[in-house]
Amino acid sequence: MTGPSTIVLTQPHDTCVRCGRPTPLGVALCDDDNHGRIKGPSATLVHGTIAVGLVSGFVLLFVLLARFLTPAAGGGLAASIPGYSSRADGATEVTVRVTNNSAAPAAASCRVQRGGAVGAGDIVFFTERIPVGESRDFTRVMLAPVAGSPGSAFAPGSLAVRCN
Repeated sequence: MTGPSTIVLTQPHDTCVRCGRPTPLGVALCDDDNHGRIKGPSATLVHGTIAVGLVSGFVLLFVLLARFLTPAAGGGLAASIPGYSSRADGATEVTVRVTNNSAAPAAASCRVQRGGAVGAGDIVFFTERIPVGESRDFTRVMLAPVAGSPGSAFAPGSLAVRCN
């Protein structure tokens, strides 16, 4: 009865990338797997494959970012404040209505400001995608301004909203 044969190699060697058999140094495939007698992939082939992969990845990333981060073209988004109410703690509850007038469903990035000026107490929020021609209402709370700070004496009727 004969058992599995063991090959004892006394010299340095490589191994076949497909089956693992020993091969001479610098040879990537054994005789059974290398019908064209190619030693291995060239440095140009390896580096070219890596370069094509990197460029393709960056192009795909750019396309995805452009698709999801740019607002929809044509008409854009309209925003208004149909209502607000003052709360006992001095905060103001604001309802923002966003209408999608663009040619495709779009999400909005909105900012509600006191008196139309950018300030530390502004409300900034993102909406979900709004279908074409539809409006959505969003209610947010604007905290009471700190006494003595710029914008502390504002009338809730002077709120302004911008969405894009």
